[in-house]
Amino acid sequence: MASFIRMKHVPAIGLNPTLWRTCKMLAGRKRIQLLRALCERPGQCVKDLGEAVGIKRSDASQELRRIQSRGLLKAKRQGLPLIYRLEPDPQVSSAAPLLKSLQAAMRAYPPSRDADIVQMAMGLANERRLTIVKTLRAQHGSIGELQRRLGYSRSALHQHLQVLVQSGFIAKRQGVYRFRSPAHPVGRVLIRLLRQT
Repeated sequence: MASFIRMKHVPAIGLNPTLWRTCKMLAGRKRIQLLRALCERPGQCVKDLGEAVGIKRSDASQELRRIQSRGLLKAKRQGLPLIYRLEPDPQVSSAAPLLKSLQAAMRAYPPSRDADIVQMAMGLANERRLTIVKTLRAQHGSIGELQRRLGYSRSALHQHLQVLVQSGFIAKRQGVYRFRSPAHPVGRVLIRLLRQT
């Protein structure tokens, strides 16, 4: 009988799966609404948070666990209910600066601007897009030049570049793609975290 060995997935060199997974979590509109609800009124239970953003208690619980897995929340039982607060996990190095930027953005901008955070997070919620941004930070280039440097198919590269242009991390002018430094506090922190990878 043949035996099989389960191999661990090893990410490609130079990529930071923690960052793209964190961005994938931030790309959820309801999760950003939950973060805002806790920013505006700290210390709420799952039921109240679900009602605040218009989702079922079970969905709110699941979304809160996703946020907590990225180190941005602390849950503490007070009597029967579990109470959530915005508090960075000291074991997650990206949590404190990211949470600080999210709180600053939510104090500075109205809820209608939360879509900016979702869009920026979507831009970096993929390993390949992280690599593209790092490549363009080092040197701008056309899609053909990027294809030669990275080895991605032209169609996949085109799709990733479109998402990055929409997210504001890169700009296209006369067929040349360039890194664009974000003005948004969350975008600035995401790029700083990317530089540390």
